[in-house]
Amino acid sequence: MDKINNKLFFSALVSLTFLTISCEDDLTPVPLENLIVVRGYLYAGQPVNDVILASTLALDDESESPLPLDSAEVILKRGTESFVLKPVYSYDTTETDTIFGITYAYPDSDLVVAEGDTFTLEINYDGQQLSAETIVPAQPDSFTTNLDTLYVPNFDRNRDYIRWIFADSNIVRLNWDNSNDEYHYLLMDNVEEDPQPLEKTLPPRWRRFISQPFIDTTYTMFASTITHFGRHDIVLFHVQEDYVLLYQSSGQDSRDLNEPFSNINGGLGMFTAFNSDTVSIVLLPE
Repeated sequence: MDKINNKLFFSALVSLTFLTISCEDDLTPVPLENLIVVRGYLYAGQPVNDVILASTLALDDESESPLPLDSAEVILKRGTESFVLKPVYSYDTTETDTIFGITYAYPDSDLVVAEGDTFTLEINYDGQQLSAETIVPAQPDSFTTNLDTLYVPNFDRNRDYIRWIFADSNIVRLNWDNSNDEYHYLLMDNVEEDPQPLEKTLPPRWRRFISQPFIDTTYTMFASTITHFGRHDIVLFHVQEDYVLLYQSSGQDSRDLNEPFSNINGGLGMFTAFNSDTVSIVLLPE
């Protein structure tokens, strides 16, 4: 999963919360106490290491940084099983953001996140009690690609490069079954340690591509999306609707403010689960 992209959602949720509070009541433009924001993501078949707690700062607070939540009790439950998560590291966001997050993870190897599992997240901190529940969705069904290798010739002219991009034989067509019209999104990432750019005369470009959540059974990707040589993993994520609602509310601006979506009882944020399947494509010089 792309954690940078998800941190942007996390920051946007906090910012939107403050703006919404400010617009609703001019007499109380800022919250009277710190709010706890949760971003907890579970991935089928992956370790649990992506649960982040953040403490917010009121806009009129003169403190340089919020109180770090490194002493919370964080418990993940599945049926009668309980798994205690421990703080492992922290991250600072950009200087203009007002959150300081602590990441919690499960330290042992006896927890396997599987399709269909129902998990409850419980958080206790300084008298505050938060909870949320999610179900691990099914793996995307029959995910395939029409290409596994693309050969790149030498381009003497820009016109040759453009022709290569749009040639039908170089268009990547991804397909999967989606009989229930559920949401998915795509992440393509170059997995090489030091990949060489495909077109060196162009400005530096991102090595990865991320789509927004959508409902469909196919996705067409032109060769221009693939910017570097080497192997690229294309991951199709099956996501829950609550994640989609968070994504949509994170895209608001100051002209159209609504309360950001949250599924955390007693707090703010998101606790949800993902399942995925992966295909790969390799770019090689011809």
